Amino acid sequence: MTNVPHPDEFRHNRAEGNDALRTTGSVVESFFALDGAAYAPGALPKGIKELMGLVISVTKDCEECVYYHLEQCEQEGVGREQVLEALHIAMVGAGSVTVPLLRRAIIFMDRLPGLAKPT
Repeated sequence: MTNVPHPDEFRHNRAEGNDALRTTGSVVESFFALDGAAYAPGALPKGIKELMGLVISVTKDCEECVYYHLEQCEQEGVGREQVLEALHIAMVGAGSVTVPLLRRAIIFMDRLPGLAKPT
């Protein structure tokens, strides 16, 4: 039904792409530094920031970004129910156009041990 990558495949492809992108100049490194600073813990915990990034990624239809933020949510200990509520906010905010991406997001999430649907 869908072409959802396994998390290991996603991580490999993302790292390879980032390595290639880094060869293009200092602007990329500056952007990566800005991204890291924005998601660093501050007044908002990193997990909350990752949920915000997840919602933005869904509404901007960035599939790779959704997978990345799901992994970051898992690493930060964000719970499955918290992620699902955030995905529901994205759907309400952007409408039915988000449904195809949300399908893939749930499949990917179920492949992450810390976010998988309980069996």
